[in-house]
Amino acid sequence: MKKIIYTFIFLFTISSYAQSVNGIPVSELDAKYIRINFTRKILKPFQIKVFLDYGQIARIKDIKKGFVLDDDGEKFTFNGIMGVVNLLVTNGYRIAFIYNEEDDSVNYIMEKI
Repeated sequence: MKKIIYTFIFLFTISSYAQSVNGIPVSELDAKYIRINFTRKILKPFQIKVFLDYGQIARIKDIKKGFVLDDDGEKFTFNGIMGVVNLLVTNGYRIAFIYNEEDDSVNYIMEKI
């Protein structure tokens, strides 16, 4: 009985920290390349707004499909860009390219290994 309880607790803790994009867990994204776009919040310089683009956006109104969500469907908060990079690296991606845009946002292109 203890083994069943421990197994249940273990599976619950793993699933409670899962992140998804557009309803798909990050570990199951079927994309060779993902673009991470982030901007810093004005009054909170250590918190960032993160947007992931792997080709899922067809129209401007679909922009919300690029946010990383937690299990409750709320936007997942990252304290820095390395949190997002580490999330994708642990799910089989590596940094391929980094570039800046004119509006001070930074883009990381991640490639699936």
